[in-house]
Amino acid sequence: MIHNLPRKPELIYFLSIFLFVLGKREIMEEGNSTKGRLKEEKDKVENNCAPISLTLTAKWGKQRIVLENLDPSTTILELKDMLTAQTNILPKRQKLIGLALKTGSVEDSSLLSDLNFKKKRHLQEFILMGTPEKEIFVDPSDKTGLPVVVDDFNFDFNAGSKEWIQHVATGENLRNFTEKTSVNIMNEPRDGKPLLVLDLDHTLLDFSSKQLQHSNFSNSVSNMKRPHMDEFLTNVYRHYDLVVWSQTSWRWLETKLVALGMLAHPGYKFCFVLDKTSMFEVISSKKDGNSYRHHVKPLQIIWSKFPRWNVHNTVHIDDVSRNFALNLKSGLKVSAYSRKRSSARKDVELLCLARYLGILVIDCKDFQEIDFSSWHDVVSGKYSLKKS
Repeated sequence: MIHNLPRKPELIYFLSIFLFVLGKREIMEEGNSTKGRLKEEKDKVENNCAPISLTLTAKWGKQRIVLENLDPSTTILELKDMLTAQTNILPKRQKLIGLALKTGSVEDSSLLSDLNFKKKRHLQEFILMGTPEKEIFVDPSDKTGLPVVVDDFNFDFNAGSKEWIQHVATGENLRNFTEKTSVNIMNEPRDGKPLLVLDLDHTLLDFSSKQLQHSNFSNSVSNMKRPHMDEFLTNVYRHYDLVVWSQTSWRWLETKLVALGMLAHPGYKFCFVLDKTSMFEVISSKKDGNSYRHHVKPLQIIWSKFPRWNVHNTVHIDDVSRNFALNLKSGLKVSAYSRKRSSARKDVELLCLARYLGILVIDCKDFQEIDFSSWHDVVSGKYSLKKS
């Protein structure tokens, strides 16, 4: 048995190989351990250590307000004070859309270091909505440049008419206009939801800044909203994404939305808001033959920027039919609301409309097949959904 033992040189050789492999393995394990510790320390620094300074950009109408070198310990209220210095919008009138905490809701006492920065760690953009104090209670009759609302019952928008064909022929102008029109997202669209484009004045509300200024605030808000407005918006929001398109200026539109609490309501949200600068000028004819130059709301602007929506899944609600001139098939006209009418508080138009839109989204896959002009008859049970 002794003769079978390896000779001394061979024993030394095998021992050397064994020690070499064992040492290499220990070095590799130590290296991996070091890498792991470095990664943990890096993650700890990134997660727990706030950046030296932050940069926030507020988009206010067409302006961009850049606030640089902000300390992470700055509060939201202090941020609002900075915005007040540049815009004259009081903190209590400011609506900051696009800022969110990692957990919980944003309060005036919240710190910038607690914000959830979506794109880059030190940079964040948000939308500022609010009206400067000097403009907060100015009636449209005291301002210049606001569109005049006129009766549209004498306009002819029949599909195939000379004016309609002429509008289609100006497609290149509309495409150029669309490319120059920007849309600021307030709330992201939801998958699978059709689109409801809503007019404000005399469709959802009848606004008066004088009433806000001189009367009890809560009663004034209630009187300016069309009856059942919040209930209507809450119900249709379950089935549709909502967009507001108003024929007034951006600042005046902000005043209405903020004063009536429509941006903070728990039952509904708007994807974005468009004002009169997004309206396109066309020429139509009255039934007496006279031509009339006016602005319309071309849905192509929305459809080109959001391909999820098109003529097959969009409804445009308005009390003025001329606004449908470029999208006749998508327009649904409602009666105009005026709070000064004696029967105003008995108005049930929005209750009926919510019922119709509920039937539409359940029973119809292609809205273009439906004749919206008979919507009252569908709600009353006189007709079923009528194909055009």
